[in-house]
Amino acid sequence: MCIARAGLHNGRVDELVEFLRARIAKDEQIARAGSGAAWRPSPPGSVSLDASANDRTPHDGTSRDRAPSAAAGQGGSRTTRSQAPGAERPGFVAQAENESYAEHIARHSPARALREAAAKRLILDEYVKAAWLMSTGHGGEAAEAAQAVRLARLRALASAYADHPAYRHEWGI
Repeated sequence: MCIARAGLHNGRVDELVEFLRARIAKDEQIARAGSGAAWRPSPPGSVSLDASANDRTPHDGTSRDRAPSAAAGQGGSRTTRSQAPGAERPGFVAQAENESYAEHIARHSPARALREAAAKRLILDEYVKAAWLMSTGHGGEAAEAAQAVRLARLRALASAYADHPAYRHEWGI
């Protein structure tokens, strides 16, 4: 079986699937707590809500027009929301040390994190659906080869969480 040759047996793959489900759910939970809003860099070195993006409804059906929580205003910044210059501005999210940091923070907004969680969940669900089909006898060499590719995708997704205590190095790419 191709999956066994990939170095993971069914029990280990199940653990990988559950590990990824938990990480994706946590990423999504944190993004929703951060309002699910899109952000943009604003000079000088600050991050603000992206009003043009927040007027649209994201693919997951949530609203993006809420103001960010205080916790979101502190994420990744060197000063707290109340201490940061410009914190009184509508839509202010964070003050970064420099414009490059602000760009990085803005690119990883809650809206993007929600889109990434949805995309990762689709990849994970594709693997699980194919595994179920194969377990019911709908397989063959081509199906096993395709499933090995899907497993490689899961391992690639898991590698982003290599710093998590529950991560297993055998899942690495």
